[in-house]
Amino acid sequence: MAISTEEIKTLAKLAKLEFTQEQLSAFEGEFNEIIAFADDINAYVGGDAQSIREVAARAEELSSLRADEVVESADSGDITSGAKGENGYFAVRRVVR
Repeated sequence: MAISTEEIKTLAKLAKLEFTQEQLSAFEGEFNEIIAFADDINAYVGGDAQSIREVAARAEELSSLRADEVVESADSGDITSGAKGENGYFAVRRVVR
């Protein structure tokens, strides 16, 4: 399944984006590569989600990752001492569009 320039223009319009003709041509090639890759994965899996689960099961175990280090942070009173605020929170101006 390939994507056309017209379909990319439609997607760009929906996303409120504007592209030159050169950019559209480049996107067309990139989108078609991505779609071909997804088609290859679908063909390999053949609709069998179990194949994906088997690949995921061979992934690296979490125990091989580095351990989290807990460090002391600054006291919230020290952080907010120089700022205008209430009840331990920073006061910010309300912004509404």
